[in-house]
Amino acid sequence: MMEKVCCMRLSTAGVVLGWIGVVASFIGTILLATILGNADVIAKSILGNMTDGAAKYDEIHMGLIVSCSVYLAIVVLNLLASGMLILGTMKERHLMLLPWLINSGVGLLFSIIYHFVLLILALTSAQIDRIVPVLIVTLIGLGLHIYIYCGIYSLFKQIQLTREQQQPLINQSQGAEVPNQGNSYPSYTKI
Repeated sequence: MMEKVCCMRLSTAGVVLGWIGVVASFIGTILLATILGNADVIAKSILGNMTDGAAKYDEIHMGLIVSCSVYLAIVVLNLLASGMLILGTMKERHLMLLPWLINSGVGLLFSIIYHFVLLILALTSAQIDRIVPVLIVTLIGLGLHIYIYCGIYSLFKQIQLTREQQQPLINQSQGAEVPNQGNSYPSYTKI
C-alpha cells in the first residue's frame, strides 16, 4: 500500500484529485453542451472545409451529435465519480470511493487496449518514426494514470481498514451506557 501520492498524504491527494476531476468535467460539460447547441454551424463549417465531396452534411451532423453525446455522458459520469471521491475522502467512507475507482479502472482498461493497438501499428507500419513519439508520450500518461489509480486504491483500503477497526469499538460501547438496554428496539406501552 502506498503512503503518499505526488508528495501528498492519501486523503489530501484524494480531495485534490477529486476537485481536479470535478473542475475538468464541469468545463468539459460546458464545452460539449456548446458544441451540441451549435452542431449545425459546426457541421456546415466542416463540410465547407472539406475539399472532396465524400461526406454529406447529414453524416457529419449525425456523427458530431452521436460522438458528443456519448462523450458528454462519460464526462457527466466522471463529474459524479469525482464528487463522490471528494465526499468519500472527507467523510472517510470507503464505498463512496468505488464509483471513481470503477470509472477510472474502465478508463485505464481502454487506455491499455489503445496502447496495445498503437504498439502493434507501430511494429507493423512503415511510419514508425511518427508513431513512436506519440507512443512514448502516451505511455508516460498511462504510467501516471496507473500511479494515481494505485494511490486512490490505497486510500480506499486505508479507509476500509480504519472503519473495520472502529466498528467493534462502536458496537461494544453502545450497550455499556444503559445496562438494561442492548442492541434491541425500545419497548413502548400504550397509554
